[in-house]
Amino acid sequence: MSAQIPLQKLNKLSSLFSANQLDQLERAARDCTRRHPAAAAGWQMLGVSFLARQRVEAARPHLEQAARLAPDDATIRDNLGLIYTRLGDTAGADAQFAQATRLDPQMVSAWVNWAQCAAQAGDPGKAEACARQALAINPRLADAHLNLGNALLDLGRWDEAEESYRTATLCAPPGWIEASLNLGNLYDLRGRFAEAIATLEPLATAATPDWRVLSALGRACSMSGISPAARDHFARAVALNPAAHSAHSGYLYQLMHDAGASADDIFAAHCRFGETLEGSAPARPPRHANTRDPERPLRIGFVSGDLREHAVAYFMEPMLAALGQHGLNLTAYSNRAHEDAVSTRLRQLVHGWHKVAGWSDARLAAQIQADRIDILVDLSGHTADNRLPVFALRPAPVQVTWLGYSGTTGMRSMDYRFVYTLTAPPGRLDDQFTEKLVHLPYAMSFKTDPDAPEVGPPPALASGRFTFGSLNRLNKISPECITLWSRVLQALPDARLLVGAVSGDASARRLLDQFAAEGIGPERLDLRPRLPTRDYLALHNEIDVLLDTFPYAGGTTSNHALWMGVPTLTLAGRTLAQRLGAGIMGKVGLSDWVAESEDEFVAIARRAAAHPDTLAALRQSLRERLMHSPNLSTARVADSVALAFRIMWRRWCAGDAPQPIILPRLEP
Repeated sequence: MSAQIPLQKLNKLSSLFSANQLDQLERAARDCTRRHPAAAAGWQMLGVSFLARQRVEAARPHLEQAARLAPDDATIRDNLGLIYTRLGDTAGADAQFAQATRLDPQMVSAWVNWAQCAAQAGDPGKAEACARQALAINPRLADAHLNLGNALLDLGRWDEAEESYRTATLCAPPGWIEASLNLGNLYDLRGRFAEAIATLEPLATAATPDWRVLSALGRACSMSGISPAARDHFARAVALNPAAHSAHSGYLYQLMHDAGASADDIFAAHCRFGETLEGSAPARPPRHANTRDPERPLRIGFVSGDLREHAVAYFMEPMLAALGQHGLNLTAYSNRAHEDAVSTRLRQLVHGWHKVAGWSDARLAAQIQADRIDILVDLSGHTADNRLPVFALRPAPVQVTWLGYSGTTGMRSMDYRFVYTLTAPPGRLDDQFTEKLVHLPYAMSFKTDPDAPEVGPPPALASGRFTFGSLNRLNKISPECITLWSRVLQALPDARLLVGAVSGDASARRLLDQFAAEGIGPERLDLRPRLPTRDYLALHNEIDVLLDTFPYAGGTTSNHALWMGVPTLTLAGRTLAQRLGAGIMGKVGLSDWVAESEDEFVAIARRAAAHPDTLAALRQSLRERLMHSPNLSTARVADSVALAFRIMWRRWCAGDAPQPIILPRLEP
């Protein structure tokens, strides 16, 4: 058998690949491997025919055979490295790219692919070095500028990343959207939402837009407070790609902010997500090898994209420390490429930590099973960087969602959901969840900023003018919100409203126009930009009372406000998202700040403005209440959560289906 393929046949293989005639390429390459089994080129082109059609597993054995036949062929090593990268074997890929670039230091594709591999492996320093090597060979290579931008972004060098993305757009071939897409996402990340929209909108007008563009545009519009457009963009993304579960999550998250959507509508939409996702999962979930001993020490896994400087971490940092006192073996799966000082602190509180942002769902599920996780906890829900598709694969015997999202996942494979009893009284919201609710009798402590300013007196005492405020993100400020807040301002003609986190002139103009339509002039509004944490906390000393948003109430913002001595006037509703404020105010004994109707909301606002001295006394007491409330104790929540984990586990060991759990208050 000849080890050489005739030149005519090699040329045919190359022309079929160049013409993207991949089925024909597969047939021709198979013929070559039969006629010339010792020739590496036939095996290589057979593997490439599968790789180009995203059939990565099928490509692997053919390229491995090619590498055995021609171990010093740099192009085969490059192809094989790409295969391993896509399969999540970044260590194996790293070795292949190292070999390829050693064999041919001028092979630019190997440096480009190695940069992508390093980024996926969570090594942005190496990704930067590889991208710069590629640019040294070809300074006009758009892919290399893109990879450099991605590496710089992960390194926190955002100005340099923006410059690289801009250069990539200038070098890009016609129709190539990757650099513009990443540039738009970077603008979004930096809070420059108008620039993100301006960058992404032209891409969305293509005859067949990429679903990722529509999803990114949906997020930018959402963060700008343009909720109807955001929802439409997410819906279009899902229509283009029903398997785009992140876009579907974005749509559901946006739906939760729609005051016109009923609780039944919201639940039905989440269930449709669950049916779509779980319909694509394997028909048979894996058999769990976990030992069915109901009383043995448990292994608990936490999956989140927010194990960093984020609201979720404010709650989870003290909670992980407390749960560690219960003999639980804790493992974290961090779905974020860029980690920070908070991530470093959280690492010290768990027994295992995996950075999984670049991992496939199958690889992450396999790792969870290899770690023998008994109870797997989702901390993201339908927020950004969630890994809900992994939960559809059922990698753990018991699966729970908690904290990151104020609604159901819609998934039947998610067994339980933790809720705080004052927010979701037993039986009141159960019909809005596919999960069985676990009612915690205590609320979690909120990790406050140690550098928080001191609480000041109500500004109304000094100025004689009452100041209401909202420091929630703009996409929580619904048109119905503005109408109700305007009623408050109309009832108190001397009062004003301070609105924080207003990013850009376009957002400011939109807010001014919406209030103007309700009869509130710009002289009664004080719009402030997004601020660093300490400045944001200090801003509370300019506010007498916060007005909560609806239908998605504030969470972190209301907790921050309590620490800064500012109560939040909230409107309770039918869903968990609408009742967040009721739970937060209730945990410190401020249920009289919870309105059950819009008329009552206005009446409470008028009462507060009429008694600034009473408000001053309350303001000085709130930190003390937070520290000593009988409803507020991370240690007791940890006790309750540990007990709930044990109850869940006993039920699984007994073969019983999940059931609601109402946890008792514990003796002091």
